[in-house]
Amino acid sequence: MTEAQRATWRQPMPLWDYLKKLGWRPARDGGREEVAGLCPLHRETQPSFYVNRRKQLFYCHGCGRGGDVIRLVELLDGISFAAALDRLQPCLPAEGMLEQTYRFYRAQLAGCPAAQQYLAARGIHAAEVIAGMRIGYAPGGCLRGHLERLGYSRQALRDAGLVDARGRDGFFGCLTFPLEEAASLYGRALAEGSGWRHRFLPRSKGGLYGWAQARAFPSILLVEGLFDLAALWQAGFPYAVAALGSHLNRAQLAQLSQCAGQTVYICWDADDNGSGPAAARRLSAQLRQAGVEALRVELPAGYDPASLFAAGATARHFQHYLQRSRP
Repeated sequence: MTEAQRATWRQPMPLWDYLKKLGWRPARDGGREEVAGLCPLHRETQPSFYVNRRKQLFYCHGCGRGGDVIRLVELLDGISFAAALDRLQPCLPAEGMLEQTYRFYRAQLAGCPAAQQYLAARGIHAAEVIAGMRIGYAPGGCLRGHLERLGYSRQALRDAGLVDARGRDGFFGCLTFPLEEAASLYGRALAEGSGWRHRFLPRSKGGLYGWAQARAFPSILLVEGLFDLAALWQAGFPYAVAALGSHLNRAQLAQLSQCAGQTVYICWDADDNGSGPAAARRLSAQLRQAGVEALRVELPAGYDPASLFAAGATARHFQHYLQRSRP
């Protein structure tokens, strides 16, 4: 493993955290970048084991040994590099593995014309929006190898829902959207005949996507999907948030219940079967009962915000629908 790979792997499991798990304590800790304590690698009575908390490296002036967290485990247990990675595996938080997954998929998007064409066909073209949402692509056949080279086991990938029992990428053929606050991931299949269109990791979808940004505005624009959100952010509606579906969970309802004094515009998909408008009416009534001013935005039949903009609508057109919204 190269030093760059070791540095990448060290991020989710810092040396300092591992030493604390072992019960190691510095002789004195005044909040400085570098602290000293008794060396865990040999017997001593005077502190000679120094730890740099910023660099996540150690060095013992008594025995002359030093390195990172992987090297410490090698020395403590007298095991190989590969065995040290296995030993540390249970200590790795899933969030670290997900962050590496987000970055990997993000890097793959540039090399997949089909994925870029799909985004363009959905009306998503602003580079700052694509980068801000960290949209990526899962080509399949390479995520497992990438994460295993960083020290994550196949079982850890499977437990997280990133690969199946045979080690195949669970998001193969999907555009990917990190759900960072929920420590999750959403995938949208490019191929319509794949048998499924939407994929999530096996965990809660969390709160409203974009909430931290939107809550500062006097209005909240609530939409179903992330493509809808991307289209609205691109068109100049930064107060839009996505519920990732038309049914809100408790966390999302709690967020919207904090919107007293704000107007919540509910812009669900105008499904041909009427399910979207019906869900919007139910949610509007529920929010109004909680003391929140809620208005329904009615789009033309068969459209959602993303498809509306992809069909040529402008911000002015969408503003017209907002102005015509009703309880």
